[in-house]
Amino acid sequence: MLRPGSEAPVLSWGIVGLTVVLWLGGLFTGGLPFLFLAVTPSLSLQVWRFFTAPVVYPNDFFYLIAILLSGVFILLTAPAVEKNLGRGRFLVLALAAAGVGSAAMVLSGNAAFGLSGVLFGMFGSYLIFVWAYPPARAQALIIIGINLLINIAFGGFTLPQIIGGLIAGAGATYLFQRYDDRASSKARTPYLIIAAVVVGLIVLAIVRSAL
Repeated sequence: MLRPGSEAPVLSWGIVGLTVVLWLGGLFTGGLPFLFLAVTPSLSLQVWRFFTAPVVYPNDFFYLIAILLSGVFILLTAPAVEKNLGRGRFLVLALAAAGVGSAAMVLSGNAAFGLSGVLFGMFGSYLIFVWAYPPARAQALIIIGINLLINIAFGGFTLPQIIGGLIAGAGATYLFQRYDDRASSKARTPYLIIAAVVVGLIVLAIVRSAL
């Protein structure tokens, strides 16, 4: 499965699988995964939480619905993104969507958790890939719209997270495409830009939380 050249979307499966395992683990540990991995304004100095927050949920059965819905849409979208980007770039994109989405939630004064930011990061990336093909573009926009409506129907709590994730996914994919086949020095440019944006937003979130 992990052999060179393998096209199995192991990272896509891994994101969903890890989320399910941690939620189930929380049932038997009093919600410890959520306590240690979600990010809130008061815990924003623990920077790793901005990247781990997407894979944890509170251990309320209401959130099992959210896991199932987000998991299904990730498994419908993320494998194509992983195949097109390759595992290395896919991992960078997922981390960027996680970091930006979580930072957006903390900047809004709320806790960040759940797959919404990463899911919309995949949507944003997929939209860039199919933008030149009107039927596929329309289909992608409809899927994004449906998921936005689902989010709003459940209260719209994670809107900052999904908007942040969408922008991060689309932006990262655009940068990867723009700098493809450049000299090695310029090939590093998209990674530097992505890192600068993610770090900058996390710093802003930390400062905002300290005020």
